[in-house]
Amino acid sequence: MAVVPATRRSVAVPQPLRTPATRERRPQLRVVDDPAPRRLSLGVVTTLVVGAVFAVLFGLVVFHTLLLQNQQRLDHLDAQVSDAKANYQSLRLQVAQLEAPQRILDVATQKLGMVPPDGTTYLTPAAGSGASNDSAAPSNEDAAAWPLVKPYLGAAP
Repeated sequence: MAVVPATRRSVAVPQPLRTPATRERRPQLRVVDDPAPRRLSLGVVTTLVVGAVFAVLFGLVVFHTLLLQNQQRLDHLDAQVSDAKANYQSLRLQVAQLEAPQRILDVATQKLGMVPPDGTTYLTPAAGSGASNDSAAPSNEDAAAWPLVKPYLGAAP
């Protein structure tokens, strides 16, 4: 090992007496250059790259899982909407069947005991038989027409 002479001079410090035994125990000192910048070792770089890849893949798995959960929720809501539409159509058909004139006639005749009329009679007032607005009493013409109208009106005049 070569000894490099020091380029700087310092104040001499008194040295203890050296004996041959002391020289062997002390290592020789030498001047070294500035240390080189430290580089990351291959193991650390590999660990960081594997960790980053693992983190990205784990993030993708979590994202895909959330995507599938939301898709299942959308499918469930779509099925509910389809069921509600089918129910709505069924109820519309039921209302249309209940409103059918033939069904109303069948219920009136069979369940309520109504009978269809033999014929339709229309009542028309006789000309000049209107009561005057000044009196509340019926006129003579109204009294004469009462027996003709009574069967159609009931008991009250």
